[in-house]
Amino acid sequence: MEFEQGKAEVVHTEEGKGSSSGDAYDGVKEGRTELEASATSDLKLDKKGLPLVPQPTDRKDDPLNWSPWLKLFILLQVSWLAFLGPMAGAIVNPAFIPLSKQFNITVVEASYELTMYIVFAGVGPLLTVPLSNLYGRRPVYIVGNLVAAVTNVAAGRCTTWAGIMVTRAFNGIGAGSPAAIGAATICDMYFLHERGFYMGIFTFFLTNGPHAASLFGGFIAQNLGWRQCFLIPVSLYGGYMQISTLVFTLFCLPETIYSRRSIAGQRERSFRDLLLFKNSGLQDRKLQPADFLKPFYMFKYLAIVIPGFYYMTAFGFGSVMFAATGSKLFHQMYGFDVAQTGLMLSIPLLIGCLLGEMSAGWLTDYMVYRYAKKHRGRREPEPRINAIPLAVLCPIGIIIDGICLTHHKTVPWVGAAFGMGIANFGLQVATTITYSYCTDVSVEAAFFLGTYFLTEGQQCYKPQSSEISSILNLFRSIFSMTISFYA
Repeated sequence: MEFEQGKAEVVHTEEGKGSSSGDAYDGVKEGRTELEASATSDLKLDKKGLPLVPQPTDRKDDPLNWSPWLKLFILLQVSWLAFLGPMAGAIVNPAFIPLSKQFNITVVEASYELTMYIVFAGVGPLLTVPLSNLYGRRPVYIVGNLVAAVTNVAAGRCTTWAGIMVTRAFNGIGAGSPAAIGAATICDMYFLHERGFYMGIFTFFLTNGPHAASLFGGFIAQNLGWRQCFLIPVSLYGGYMQISTLVFTLFCLPETIYSRRSIAGQRERSFRDLLLFKNSGLQDRKLQPADFLKPFYMFKYLAIVIPGFYYMTAFGFGSVMFAATGSKLFHQMYGFDVAQTGLMLSIPLLIGCLLGEMSAGWLTDYMVYRYAKKHRGRREPEPRINAIPLAVLCPIGIIIDGICLTHHKTVPWVGAAFGMGIANFGLQVATTITYSYCTDVSVEAAFFLGTYFLTEGQQCYKPQSSEISSILNLFRSIFSMTISFYA
């Protein structure tokens, strides 16, 4: 049979999401044994006749079997939540100068509120991701958005600098948690050959939350004051962005985590059940203290650590550095006011990321398909790396921006904007490739890079997609904090 090799290679190790690497190994062994014992069973194929990875069940409540429109509806909600938190957290960036005058601090010290937000946006999900693995994604999305909304209101009402710093810490925990598990939700719903495109949509929203914030944050700070930068994301003159999003997710965002253990005899969950937390999460295990250490297990996989280092460097220099230094530099060098600074920190970055995503997600999916077609239906994540040369535009753009700022007396601001746009083109490519590759990476790549070998051709990291996402989020936050602190 043409796909006989694929039968021994395509194993769905989704059961027990958030399990340890030992559990993943046992699941892979059991899955392979089961496949070999039932070699007569047919694999489910996609429209092009290639085996689906992972293999879905026959149940309608399996997220892999949901309709494309429902999946897209959920994807847009998750992407919006990933966008909204960082957007609300970064909307005050153009207002560092008026903020420093209000509290009699330097502009650099004013930027520390961004540093505080970034740190806790990276550390907080390490506590909430284990909860999402056991009790479901939906509670984390809802509670995280609620905490972010409340702390934004508190920051807008603070009269002391210490109060603002405390609220920014809790805001980072609330806003960072939905962003950290978004990639895991995409892995819950989409097959490997689809994830490049849909992961790209998610990462585009994730990356551009801070960029969009600067677009209108400057006008808000200049015309309404810095306090409204915190308050308006919650109550946009009756728009109630975060509050309305909270209500919408309560009624429209279903649970996507799906346990594949002991499903025989269980009735299929309806959409209403998924909204009412009925039989949501994993019912066959309890939360253990060791669950909070499982994200750190990912550090032993070089196939996660190396892309993580690459991603945090690209994001730190390609996005955060512009946000942390732009308010001061563009005011000093080009005489920009707060509103003009906001436009400068948003439009070039948004355009660059949009063009970058148009060149990344679909391209990596095509590379995976082309590889599978040449290798008897065998899909692997490694072909996605072939698109990485496009990411070289990130350092090129940063260099262009630096040269233009150095010669600001002779080079107009357009040069710096052009460099920022090129940098974010490369950043978006790097982000899409990193997230889609790391959540799909195979054991063969891990073995090649120095980690231990489990069983040939299996996806070893699939059950830990949420842990991988939280570790990437931690990498990004720690380096971004360093950049914003010393920039």
